[in-house]
Amino acid sequence: MSALTHLALILFSLVLLPAQAASSYDNALSYQPEQQILPTLQALEQKAVAENKLILVALGASWCHDSVALLERFAEPTLAAALAERFEIVLVDVAYLQYGQATTTRYQLPLYYGTPTVMIIDPSNRQLLNKPDLMQWTNAASFDEGAYQQYFLTTHFKQQFAATQQPALTEAAQQHIRDFEEQQAATLAMGYQHLSPLLAAYETDPQADRTEFMAVWDEVKRFRGSIIADVQALQQAAMLDATSPLKIPSYNEFSFLKPADADKE
Repeated sequence: MSALTHLALILFSLVLLPAQAASSYDNALSYQPEQQILPTLQALEQKAVAENKLILVALGASWCHDSVALLERFAEPTLAAALAERFEIVLVDVAYLQYGQATTTRYQLPLYYGTPTVMIIDPSNRQLLNKPDLMQWTNAASFDEGAYQQYFLTTHFKQQFAATQQPALTEAAQQHIRDFEEQQAATLAMGYQHLSPLLAAYETDPQADRTEFMAVWDEVKRFRGSIIADVQALQQAAMLDATSPLKIPSYNEFSFLKPADADKE
């Protein structure tokens, strides 16, 4: 081997090795099957308490552009190191919307309302600390590095949660609002159940009919996007007037869940 060839190989290895390391780092972050994660959560909660960390739970899927973008940001070395100092991180694969509810209900959310859903959890009591922000990170691809750093590294989640509590709400009002959200989550779960095989076909079968999928996707998206906002509006209304009955929003039934002859009556 000539000296020139030897030098060329050395230079090639210096270029290649960092790229290989970065690729390996990226591959270390992926959404994992919920069935594998659930048995580990209690030990993870105990570890987080012992190390004075919060838990960051992200529910997403490989077919979701924003879910992938979230992990790409989390895998950036500087941010990854800082996140590891502050959080125990759990990445849950919702597959084609079949999974994830067992995780969210553990942390006081009846269902996820989009992907990715990023939940910040107090491990000492499993309290969801960032509920008002849940829909923000369903658009994870639209945020730059600075937005990620500001939110995940500088937000005082426990203090923010304490500041947003409504001590003036009666227990009856709080229960009424919880019942409302659980009812909408149950409806959304039926929507996910109907959407799931259509989504799987859309992502995996080039010959699948796109028309029905897009119609159902858009209808479910409109519905799921309104739930958190309506819950917050009910909380505000109850604070402003604790004596009047809450005006509970009503939604049209999913068109794809109606009996085939319902519109003929």
